[in-house]
Amino acid sequence: MKLKIFTKMTMLNRIIGFLIAFCTTIILQMAISQYQSAHVLEPLEERTESIQFISQFLNDVEGCILALEDYRWDFGDTQALVDTLKQQQESAARLLKEIDMDLSSVSEEQYLLANAVATTYGTFSLTVDDIRSYLLSGENDAASQLYYQRAAPCGDYLRQYTQQLLERAIRDNQNNYVQLNRLNERLKQIQSVVLILCLILGVILIISLLALLWSVKDMARASREISLGNFDTPDVDETLEDEIGQMARAFNEMKHSMKQQVRLLEEKIQMEQELLRKEKEALEYQTLMEREKLQQLRSQINPHFLFNTLNVIMYTSWQEGAVGTHSLISSLSKLFRYALGSNDVQVPLSREVNIVDAIYSLYHARFGDRLRMQWRISPDVDLTETLVPSFILQPLVENSFKHGLAPKEKGGCVEVSISAEEGALVILVKDDGVGMTAEELERLRKNLQNPPTTGEHIGIYNVAARLRLWGGEYGLDIQSEQGTGTTAALRLPLVTMTEEEAEDDQNTDR
Repeated sequence: MKLKIFTKMTMLNRIIGFLIAFCTTIILQMAISQYQSAHVLEPLEERTESIQFISQFLNDVEGCILALEDYRWDFGDTQALVDTLKQQQESAARLLKEIDMDLSSVSEEQYLLANAVATTYGTFSLTVDDIRSYLLSGENDAASQLYYQRAAPCGDYLRQYTQQLLERAIRDNQNNYVQLNRLNERLKQIQSVVLILCLILGVILIISLLALLWSVKDMARASREISLGNFDTPDVDETLEDEIGQMARAFNEMKHSMKQQVRLLEEKIQMEQELLRKEKEALEYQTLMEREKLQQLRSQINPHFLFNTLNVIMYTSWQEGAVGTHSLISSLSKLFRYALGSNDVQVPLSREVNIVDAIYSLYHARFGDRLRMQWRISPDVDLTETLVPSFILQPLVENSFKHGLAPKEKGGCVEVSISAEEGALVILVKDDGVGMTAEELERLRKNLQNPPTTGEHIGIYNVAARLRLWGGEYGLDIQSEQGTGTTAALRLPLVTMTEEEAEDDQNTDR
């Protein structure tokens, strides 16, 4: 049941889920390492340092005691003894401050021994200070007497307490080491499990991304083959239950439908050709007319079939809840409907605006937020009642998308302004794209007056040619500056619908 639910998840959701799980395992691994450092490694290091401090302190105390034991009170080197005692005392006092005497972190016995060592060392250190004073003042007998009466017994007690403290610290550290070592082993086991899980999730994530890229690559390859007229390519893998599988199934169905239609048309043409060859010479002219009619029918079927297929796919995407796909196919369907059905010389301006919005939807789906569009329509212009030549606005806007904004790394915005001025309709199509050099702009303006039959900007040349039919005061003007953008200004007569035309247009829209 869980596997079934997992396979029905969209590929995007699966990739996001694996990515979240992968990041979670990495964070968990870092948290475990931090916990191990704070609760295992650092306590072990602190206790080891404490034992080292006690051991070094004991060595300094032993050094003081041995220096006094080995000293010859009648003819010894007084200054050397005084220097040695001072050096050992300073080192021992510094190490004593480093010894842990906090009851919350050590055992009670270790705490008592540490305090006993500190108290005894205080007495021992004061006694040694007095001995050094006597020695420096030349009172060797007083120094000797003070050593045997107070320093020697006190040093023995200090040595004994320090050795007991060292032994107690070692035993406590051994117990703590066992516990911390067990905790460390458990943490290592958890880290191993988390690491394995992280590797597994990483591999699954990479496999999912490769599967997505492979599906897209396979579909692109099949599309190229179909565009070349090869319908015998293997079907795209449609076993997946996610959106890639849905696209693959729709793609395969469209390919098979197109293949079937082409095959039927080819068979029909072949049959007609066989029949025509058997006709008498008297029917040769009629045969040629029929062949031309068949050729015309063939040129019309493909666009109409693709338009109908787009409607089927759009309905399927709506049923499956693919809002984005439905919107894109709807925009493309509007373009086909407008191209196949609009043969009028004059159409409402609202239709031109709608068809430009459809084109913008397709370009926006491709380029995302890199491409933006704004409308500025004067309240004096009624889009539904104002008539303009068909396909008068679309070539200019699409030219701004394609040549102005698409080459620009950060994209930009196309602004369309529509206003009425002194009985004329003025339309400005302005973009902030890459613009044109002075040489390119001059060449384009010359081509507007004498347009070539092939090459780029054929749609713009056609617009300019149709506008010139209205008279010299109407036409198309283009301004551009490299790196700033391009502005195309259309000026044409302001024509409005009659009531009869408005009713006919409403009936047509129905």
